[in-house]
Amino acid sequence: MTATTTRRPGAPAALRAAVAVSLLACVAKIAADSFDVGWLGYAQWLYLPPLAVGLVLAGGARRRRGRWWLAGLVLSWQGDVLGGTDFLLLLGCFLLAHLCYLVALWPTRRRSALRGPAALPYLLLGVAGAAVVAPAAGPVLAGPVVVYAAALTLMAVLATAGGRRGALGGLLFMVSDLTLGLGRFVVDLPTAVQTAVVIGTYVPAQVLLLLAVLTLLEEPPGD
Repeated sequence: MTATTTRRPGAPAALRAAVAVSLLACVAKIAADSFDVGWLGYAQWLYLPPLAVGLVLAGGARRRRGRWWLAGLVLSWQGDVLGGTDFLLLLGCFLLAHLCYLVALWPTRRRSALRGPAALPYLLLGVAGAAVVAPAAGPVLAGPVVVYAAALTLMAVLATAGGRRGALGGLLFMVSDLTLGLGRFVVDLPTAVQTAVVIGTYVPAQVLLLLAVLTLLEEPPGD
């Protein structure tokens, strides 16, 4: 049986434009913190809205799993704009976002590295990150950090179902969040360095994961 495509005419061009705006916002934020250009910092508001629009224009929102991914993008965006001063709020927004991503990725779990040795690097990175960051975060945040690390790791493993884009996107997301946790609680990183690593991996991760998911949405789940 031929898989039904979800993409609309003209969607690839619109999707490329959305990705370009998102990546440009990423570069602008890194430049803002590197060269102390305050007004450029507002670029963080534009990391994910273009990707949400791109998902809709590509027809992804017509599928239930695509709508779950869209919800995850919205929750991630809330974390981007609301979580700057409250780490627990930031963690909560992204935990909910990853739960949405998990729902979207679960139907294709058998295509992922979930039951194979390829999951080992993700598991090692997730466990190591939680083991280092959770104790340093203190008794109030230690539990949420461990729960978040588990959700992020599972999401990254399930994203491997989307091929190289999904595998790299999940890995970059883990690197971004691990660096953020280390910078907050373990190592005193200069703001410019932390932004370059955290945002320079986070936005590309969201882009790659979206492209992987759109590809998965064009195919039957295979479960």
